[in-house]
Amino acid sequence: MSSYFLPAVCVHATMRHMQKRWNILETPPAEFIASCGEAHPVVARLLWHRNIRTPEEIKAFLRPSFEEHVHSPFLFSQMDAAVKRILLALEKGERIIVFGDYDADGLTGSATILTTLRQIRAALYPSAEEHISFYVPHRDKEGYGLQMSQAERFAKDGTQLIITVDCGISCVQEIAHVRAHGVDVVVVDHHQFGEVLPDAILIHPSIPGETYPFPFLAAVGVAWKVASALILRARELGASLPEGCEKWLLDLVAIATVTDMVPLVGENRVLERYGLMVLNKTRRPGLRALIGTSGLTPGTITARDIGFVIGPRLNAPSRMDHAAIGLELLTSTSDDEAFRLANELEALNRARQEAMTLMMREADDLLTSFSEDAPLHVLWRDDWSPALVGLVAGRVADRYGVPVIAIGKHGGQWIGSGRSIPSYDITEAVKRAGEGLLTRSGGHAQACGFAFTEDEYLPVFADRLRKDAAELISEADLGPSMDVHAEVTLREIDWVLLEELDRLEPYGMHNPSPLFVVRNVEVVSSSTVGKDGKHLRLTARSSDGVTRPFIAFGFGHRVGEAMHRTYLDIVCTIAPTEWNGRKDIQCKVVDFRQA
Repeated sequence: MSSYFLPAVCVHATMRHMQKRWNILETPPAEFIASCGEAHPVVARLLWHRNIRTPEEIKAFLRPSFEEHVHSPFLFSQMDAAVKRILLALEKGERIIVFGDYDADGLTGSATILTTLRQIRAALYPSAEEHISFYVPHRDKEGYGLQMSQAERFAKDGTQLIITVDCGISCVQEIAHVRAHGVDVVVVDHHQFGEVLPDAILIHPSIPGETYPFPFLAAVGVAWKVASALILRARELGASLPEGCEKWLLDLVAIATVTDMVPLVGENRVLERYGLMVLNKTRRPGLRALIGTSGLTPGTITARDIGFVIGPRLNAPSRMDHAAIGLELLTSTSDDEAFRLANELEALNRARQEAMTLMMREADDLLTSFSEDAPLHVLWRDDWSPALVGLVAGRVADRYGVPVIAIGKHGGQWIGSGRSIPSYDITEAVKRAGEGLLTRSGGHAQACGFAFTEDEYLPVFADRLRKDAAELISEADLGPSMDVHAEVTLREIDWVLLEELDRLEPYGMHNPSPLFVVRNVEVVSSSTVGKDGKHLRLTARSSDGVTRPFIAFGFGHRVGEAMHRTYLDIVCTIAPTEWNGRKDIQCKVVDFRQA
């Protein structure tokens, strides 16, 4: 084993990077707060920060309606063509392959399409033999998207229709190959695309000339639009499909709308809110089993539970084994099979956690010896699993507030992943730095993936990235920071405020969980709690005599900064909590400093 690093682009874990900047967001104009009517003044401030300005926007945000705010799938410019081609394939009994990506978005999107195809086939052509299958590539061995080796195989094995899910928009040559052999392709995707689009029916919300009014759907959201359109047309052909059956697919939509970190605004907000309702009473054996084995309670699942519990378990198979296990779970019709697969996912997730602990320790070792002021991290080791480097990049980026590239090796191929800050498009940066070096690349503005084969390309690629970041990133953009949405007093933290904040759920990208600052509060008592004193518990009092308890998870080492009679400014979240049947308000500390 050997390890590699580039000193010029690694940032030491100094206090400058560990101390978070507090970005106190502006207070909106008084006339805007007045225009919000009965909304709590704090909620009005939060709406302003979410760029919600008009009475119509306020109503849509606080009272999202499925009937009013979910767009027709036929607003996609090529939806009619896609539906006709898919229904023809079902009618003729053609061989259909659903080719999905290996992450949670690809798996849930593929499950949405597969479930719908099988449901329609059974309703319209019950005596016909099913020729519907799926293909999920191996993350390390095959990589992202349709590869030429797969295209050649599908062209030869009698496949007549391929539906790509969460991939395909950049697979121009591969799709051209299968099309030349008579295979039709429907691309269901939302990723960035190149100058040339594939020769296929394209269901993508943001390609040039697209007429669909909301460009930020996750791939599972795009897949749900295809499924909804298929169900509508199948009913017109005489299929006995229950009214509203497409809504029962929203449990899958809710999962990847969170895990793929698309903006939780507009139509996504509506789909997520209703999807959480469906997820909490899901009929899907696989999800019921997954919820049970992960320790969640049906009826109480939140977007946060998706992000921290369900999502990691659905992503674990692709990182530790093969993502097909996750798709088999989501499409399982047997409780016994679902329970077996859910337990397999649980074991894979534990293995992923153990592997990540080791890799983060190795990343920390690399980070401790190098320059403090470069605008980018590049870390690589030839024994790192390419399936996990994205997690390493994400954690280091969150910690230090800089773009991070992490690279591992599988066989003769270096495979990397990047995570970035809002001001820097990491996918475009990798394309610029990787010109002439990379065998493939793609992703979003904030997350990317790529590959190359030659060891000597490593320092060249890293040096190009460093120079690119130095030219395009300002010092003000670097370092960890947090947006603080509103200043409140301890007296304002009450059940009325909590009930109003509940109207902002579900939280996610572009609709973050609000952070509040309380200023100049006196510490009445403080102590460390938990194993090895890892956490900090304190009680604070305001100048008007109101006291509130706070819990600061992971802050036990800072107890000396929060001693009795110390005055603090505290950034916290506010949420209800329940213990032994007693409900209370929990103020969870995110950061604090001397007042």
